[in-house]
Amino acid sequence: MSINPERISTIVFDIGGVLVDLHGTPFKEEWLPGANVSEGVWPFWLQSSVVRAFEQGQIDSEVFAEQFIEEAGLTVEVEAFLEHFMHWPARLFGGVPEMLKSLGKRYRLAALSNSNAFHWPMLMRDMQLAALIPDCISSHQIGVMKPDSRAFQQLIDKLGVAPEEILFLDDYQLSIETAKGLGMQAVKVTGTIGGVETIKRLGLLS
Repeated sequence: MSINPERISTIVFDIGGVLVDLHGTPFKEEWLPGANVSEGVWPFWLQSSVVRAFEQGQIDSEVFAEQFIEEAGLTVEVEAFLEHFMHWPARLFGGVPEMLKSLGKRYRLAALSNSNAFHWPMLMRDMQLAALIPDCISSHQIGVMKPDSRAFQQLIDKLGVAPEEILFLDDYQLSIETAKGLGMQAVKVTGTIGGVETIKRLGLLS
């Protein structure tokens, strides 16, 4: 977790699992066909070409739901799937607004998230992240997902700062490795209260 605080001008957050508490899983394990239940939710989600298309802005939510249900063989209707999926991002972790307001007095704040047009308005407007973080970028807007280095390069280009001035926080190790490979300072978020706990450990709150 070693960083050089004196070089940091900008802090970039992942959103899910870092600023926003995710409620369970993106779909219910009980919807999997019997032969696949033992594998669990995540192999289907993380390896899905339909999820990638959705979170890269190539298909809308209805098409995504229909195609993913078919791809994974789920026993659920589109409406029920989307109702559950809508509430996957549950709430901001405790202390997030206060943390961002404090950090914003000293650092430029940004976000780089693998997200979609279905969740983005809720994250930005309803959870008020757009008001707390000046520069928010989602994979569905730029057409590429983390940990692809092209997503990080678009972030760097948008911010217009040297990579070594950026502290990047994510809960996914491959994204951390990509960020470091591009010269950014990067720390994996661990613990039970997302980025708040990590930021406190790094001593960045005034």
